[in-house]
Amino acid sequence: LGNRLFLCTQNVDNLHEQAGTRNAVHMHGELFKSRCESCTLPPFDDANTYEPSAALPRCECGARIRPHICWFGEAPYDVDQIYRALNECTLFVAIGTSGVVEPAASFASHARSRGRTFYVGPEEPANASAFTECFLGKAGELLPDLFRYE
Repeated sequence: LGNRLFLCTQNVDNLHEQAGTRNAVHMHGELFKSRCESCTLPPFDDANTYEPSAALPRCECGARIRPHICWFGEAPYDVDQIYRALNECTLFVAIGTSGVVEPAASFASHARSRGRTFYVGPEEPANASAFTECFLGKAGELLPDLFRYE
C-alpha cells in the first residue's frame, strides 16, 4: 500500500516501529520520547531511566521535561492530520479497540460516509454500529486472510 496506508495508533509503546512501520501517528504520544512542558522544542528520544529521588530533568528553557504522552483531559496529538486522512479514506480498519475512547471512537462513523469500515478484534466494540463489518477473533489470525491478494 505504500504511502496510501495511514496508520494511527492510540498505543504509546513503540511496537509498530519495532515491527517495521514507518510514519505511524501516535495520537496519545510515545512513551520512549520526552518533551518540554513549556516550549516548542520537538519531542526527543528518551530511553533513560531516572532515579525516583533525582531532580526532574529540565529543558534548556528552564521548564521541566515530561513524557511525550497525552494525559487524560489533554488534546490528542496530530488530530488535524488524522481527520485529513479520514476525509480521504476509502477503507477504514480499527483493530482491537474498545470503541469507547474519544475522539478515536468516532473515527469509524466519520470514515463510513466515505467508504467501508471494518473492525477486527476479540470482542465487539461499543461502537459496532459504526462499522460496515465486524470480524471477531484474534487480529493475528484474521488479518492475513482479510487482506490477502490473490
